[in-house]
Parts: sequence; C-alpha cells; structure tokens
Amino acid sequence: MLRAVVLPLLLLASLSSLFAAPARAQDAERVRIHGSNTLAHALVPAVAEAWLRDIGYTGIRSSHPRATLTEIHASRDGLPLVVEIDASDSAQGFADLVEGEAQIAMMTRRPSAAELDAGWQLGDLGSQDQEFVVALDGVAVVVNRRNPVLRLDLEQLRKLFSGQSRDWSELGGAAGEVRVHLDPNAGAVRDLMNERVMRGAAFAEAQLHASASELVAAVAADPLAIGLIPIGEHYGEGTRPLAIADGGRAIVPTRTEVLGEDYPLSRRLYLYGGQMMGALSRSFALYAMTRAGQRAVARSGHVAVTLVPGRARAATAGPLEYRQLVEGAVRLPLSLRFNFNGAGEAGVAASVYDSRAVRDLDRLRAFMQLRPNRGRRLLVIGFADASAGSSMAAMMMSNDRADLVAQELMSRGLKVQQARGMGTALPLTASRNAGARYRNERVEVWLL
Repeated sequence: MLRAVVLPLLLLASLSSLFAAPARAQDAERVRIHGSNTLAHALVPAVAEAWLRDIGYTGIRSSHPRATLTEIHASRDGLPLVVEIDASDSAQGFADLVEGEAQIAMMTRRPSAAELDAGWQLGDLGSQDQEFVVALDGVAVVVNRRNPVLRLDLEQLRKLFSGQSRDWSELGGAAGEVRVHLDPNAGAVRDLMNERVMRGAAFAEAQLHASASELVAAVAADPLAIGLIPIGEHYGEGTRPLAIADGGRAIVPTRTEVLGEDYPLSRRLYLYGGQMMGALSRSFALYAMTRAGQRAVARSGHVAVTLVPGRARAATAGPLEYRQLVEGAVRLPLSLRFNFNGAGEAGVAASVYDSRAVRDLDRLRAFMQLRPNRGRRLLVIGFADASAGSSMAAMMMSNDRADLVAQELMSRGLKVQQARGMGTALPLTASRNAGARYRNERVEVWLL
C-alpha cells in the first residue's frame, strides 16, 4: 500500500521539477540595461561578460531573443542571472530608466533639460554616483597623404559631405573633384556626424565600403579621396587624419587630444542609473570604471578612459608663455572640467567637478603612485571661456580654476610644481556655440 502511494508521488515530483526549471530561468534576477545601440552592440556585452566572470558567475552564454535584444545568462551558487541589453537609442534608454523598465540607461550624450525634468525623481544625474563615463568614441576624417589640405572646420565638412563643395580648390587644395568614401556599417560614425556636422543636411553620393580597412585602402590609392572612420582604426601608410576646428583651434585626433576631449569630433559614452539603482546594477556600472572594465571597453573597439600618457612633444599652439611653460613636459590625457549641470534635490551640485573629472582625479593619484612617477611633479594650467567678460576677468577665472585643481591634487599627496591660468588662450570652440563654457573652461595637467 505504501509503495502504491509513494511511486505516484515520486513521479509527480519529477514532473514538477521538469516544468519548474524553465520557470526558474524565466524568473531569474535581471540587470536591465537599455538605450544606445552604439553601446549595446559590443561595448556593454563585453563589459558584462568580464564583470560576470570577475564576480564569480559561471556558465556564461549569450542569446538573442530578437534583433535588438541581447541576453547574457549566467549563474552563481545555483542562482541564475540575466543581463538584458536592449538596443534602441539614447532617448528610449532614458525613458525606460524613468519608467522603471531599465536599471541603467546607455547614452551617447547627457540627458536634455526636458529629460531631466521628466526624470526628476532619479536624483542627481550629474553626480559620479549616477553618471558613468564608460568610454569615448569619435570620427577621424582621413585623406590621402599627398593631399595638401591639413585642416577643415565643421562648416567646411558639412559642405563637403553634403555635396555643396565638390572641388578641392574650394577647400584650399589643388583643383580636382572631391571623392567621398563612407562605410555604411559604421553607424556610430554617421550618428556623430549627423549630430555635430550635418545638422539636417543629407550625405552626398559616396563610394561605399564594407569596412574601415577597405575605406582606408581606397583613400590611400586616390589623392582626391576623403573618408570617415572610427577613432582608433589604423590610418595606414597612405592616409592621414585632418585637423578639425569647431570655432577654435584645429586639432588632430591624437590619443591625448581625444582622451582630453579637445578634438571636436569625439564624444563620451555614458551609463546612467537612478539613485536607488539595485546592488547588481550598481556593481556593473562601477566595474565598468575599473581597470579590468576599461580593458573590456578597449577590447570592444572603443577608447578606454585610462591614464596612459604619450610622449613629450613641443607645443606649437598658444601664446609664448604657454609654450615655454610646457616645454619638456608630457601632457596627461585628460582635461578636468566642471559641473555646470548636475544638481540634487537641494539644487546644489554634488561636486564642483563633473563626474569624469572626479574619477580622473582618483586615476591621477593612482598613476602618480606608480614607481616610475613617484617624486615627479605636476604642472596645472587653467583656461576660461570668453563669456567671463573682460580679458582680466577671464585670466582671474582661469587662475582660480588652476589653483582649485592644484589644491585638490596636493590634498591627495601629489606634488604640484606650478599652477597657472591662461585666460581665453587656446579656445576649443567659439564662445557663441552651445556648451562653449563647458568645453573651454578646463584644466590641463602636465607631467614634469
């Protein structure tokens, strides 16, 4: 009799476990990350897999329930976790964050004023606890090495890529028809160009290529060619990048100028979370800021926000005083900027520095503690925007900013040789442009 009762119960239990397994997988805890396709394509999946491995998850695998959705499955101590990466755009990612459909928003820009109003309950989205600059990307404009044109401004670029300028003689080069080359698969390149350069103008007819390397090879073979490639792609021996100006000095996209955000065709890639974001989602965002997370960023093909200085080179721009001051020094690949936007519930910014600058100060301290850098000194140079008013007011502001940073560095045990302001020298953009104060009012740090 007992056997007659137990066997059906065991069979029922076995059937229940079979049907319960899918339910447990479906009900796994989720880290929901929504927004920009630029980040969702490779960057966030790469960081997510590295994060899961480093915090002890196993059985890591990816699935694609639909074209725009990537799910990374893993488990730890028998408990499943799914990292949900939903690709759309920055606006949708922020909307999902506001509506509670996502714990992290992926964005290629800061939230607009309207978005901040809609997401007031999320907290101070300009603070380092909620805004995470995970990487940089950008566009390099490449020409054949035999092309005599060295620089272009954004207006010239717009005319050129929209087809309004058709001959190199209009741009200061030798006569000849401009031949435009594009990679239609480089969505981030087109997005940034549309945002910063085209501004509603359509791209002209162009020769299309399947990859950046094919595009570079085509430009190297044609003295009249010009093309767009992502920052970080190899130029090759037959091409070179143009210096680009946005109402200020023309800047070549070297690693230092891109990481210092001087180069006008570069941008930050952000992660945003609410002030009540969960422990796992915060763990992921903070991991993306670590050296291990940034190595994953670099593997994904983006520019990692790391502190690796270049070589000393003579400064050729700026007033004589500036060039003499930095002679023999190495500029560190950062520019410390200030918090003009972020404010909490009390209307007071969490920090005088923006979120990247807060982390750059920590990175700088760790960098100077490395054995080769111990005992070396730093040179701090501040700049102001012309909106300060008179040249005297701008000089005072730039000196104040330099002194502020110098005091911050010395409070962290670092040695500062000198702090100087340069007023409105070396502007990055015209003062009339949107965001000019944020871009121009900055502090450079040089290693002596």
